[in-house]
Parts: sequence; structure tokens; C-alpha cells
Amino acid sequence: MEYVEANGAVFRTERVGGGSGHPLLLIHELGGDMMSWDPAIAAGLVNNRPALRMDWRGAGMSEKIRGPFDIDIMCADIMKVVKETGFGDRGPIDVLGIALGGGVAIGLAIRYPELVRRMISTSSAIGGAGARDRMLQRAAGVEKEGMRPYCESSHAVSFAEPLRTDPELYAWYRKKWISQDPASFAAHNRMLANMDETPNLGKIKAQTLILSGTHDPLRTPQAVKEIADAIPGSQYEELDTGHFMHVQTPNLCATRIPAFLDA
Repeated sequence: MEYVEANGAVFRTERVGGGSGHPLLLIHELGGDMMSWDPAIAAGLVNNRPALRMDWRGAGMSEKIRGPFDIDIMCADIMKVVKETGFGDRGPIDVLGIALGGGVAIGLAIRYPELVRRMISTSSAIGGAGARDRMLQRAAGVEKEGMRPYCESSHAVSFAEPLRTDPELYAWYRKKWISQDPASFAAHNRMLANMDETPNLGKIKAQTLILSGTHDPLRTPQAVKEIADAIPGSQYEELDTGHFMHVQTPNLCATRIPAFLDA
């Protein structure tokens, strides 16, 4: 584990995996951190490739957000962490993002096409008017009351009961979610409320796989497929999973993702 200073902030990072596969950057979800990848890594996601995971600004043990924050800053943070760690020294990397992390992966591929070779985005949250009011209300709420009061209502849709097949795993995820910094979580929600990558999807040059979850009411298969249809040459697939594929169905994540990356 390594702390890296880049773009004016300090980030917790870790290199995982190994082998001869192409380098893979892992971008976690809203309310998560780099440890959210533990189940998928244990299932073999990076058994044959070097990977870099990180807490984005405001998450986990990275520096917290104080002041203005948006998708441009988020993507610049990640690009500069990749450069600072030397992870991209061999050339373009592969990128995998989950939920809002999937939207950030899309944003990264749009802003830094030279950085991304292949991109996988699951349950992609890319902003737009439909999410704005809910995100702003939750941001104001967690700033006032903290994370705990919002956990059950949030997870009722993003991590619903039928997906809690491993009670110990869900208990771990729930406590990790509650422990996140409320002010930074609010900033992430406002970032999503104010972003809309839809007009830029046609600019993506990376080979792209867009995945949706049958059991994801937040980012329905229909909504996610519309994103895929707007990205030139992208592949789309609906899978038997939920909003957080890497935690809820880690074995599926560890088989479907490498199949695309190694094709």
C-alpha cells in the first residue's frame, strides 16, 4: 500500500494482481473505497494482470474534499495518480469502473483518450437531469445528519435484500459505507448531480464494454444500454447481477471482465 501525492491531494493506492496481462485500473463506486474490490480480487479478477486500485479523493483514506469538486477534477486526479505511480509507463491502460466509478471511467476515456486502451463500465452513472434532485437532497442530508441515517434507504435499492446472499459480506460493506466522510460523500453526490457525460459519449475511442445488472433499479438495463448505443463500436451485455457487481457477484465479475480484456 502506498500514499501518493498528485493534483494537490494525497491518495491511498495499492498494486494488486500480477502476471502478463495488460495493466488494469480499478475505480470503485460512490460510497465505497478501494477495499470494495476485495471480493472480486479474492475471486480472481486480477490473477493474470497487474492492477492498481485507489481511494478517489474524499473516499476511504485519501485526502478529504474541502472546496469545489467536479468530474474534471476527479478525472485529473486519477490520471495524475496513474502517472505519478508509473502505472501507465508501458502505454495505455485498461480501466474498470463500477456504478459512479463506471461513469468516472467513461469520463476518463473522454478526457484522456491516450490513457485508456480498453474500458469496462458497469451500471454506469453518468449524470443528467434525472438524478439531479435526488443527489442534491442526499448531499444536504448527509452533511447535516451523517452517513448512518441514509444507509438503509440507499442500500434498499443499490444492495437490496435478494442480493445479500452472504450476510457477513453485506455487514462488512454496510459498516464500510457508514464510515465514509459525510462532507466528501456530499461532494461526490453534487458532482454526479452536476455532470452529464451524455453529449460526449461519441468521443470515446477505447474499446468499450458496457454492462448492466438485471437486478439494478438505479441504473436499469434500458438506461445503461442507451449509453452503450451512443459509444462507437461498444459492446453491451446485461448480466444477472446488481448495482455493485464487484461485491454482489464477485465470481461473475472475475470471469466476465477478464474475458473481455483478454479477447
